[in-house]
Amino acid sequence: MAKYWDQEKPSAIIVTPKNVLTYYTIAQKLHVGRSAWLDDDGKQRPGKTVSLDVEALMESDIDALKQARSLFGGIATLIYERIELIS
Repeated sequence: MAKYWDQEKPSAIIVTPKNVLTYYTIAQKLHVGRSAWLDDDGKQRPGKTVSLDVEALMESDIDALKQARSLFGGIATLIYERIELIS
């Protein structure tokens, strides 16, 4: 079976000084990884990455969905506040 990252281009890639966020819309997967690093040979290697299965989250019970909404809503609020501060 083909891997979704080979079948689909990410719809968003966000690179920060310490993280890389990659979202695959069709597969509904959000990868959160550390920044790339250089090995002893000077080759760039990807940082450790985990994946959030958004589709699986949507299959959760109402309590888990409410907790996720609160968590992501809180993160969104922090982002809005930071944008206002630096713009």
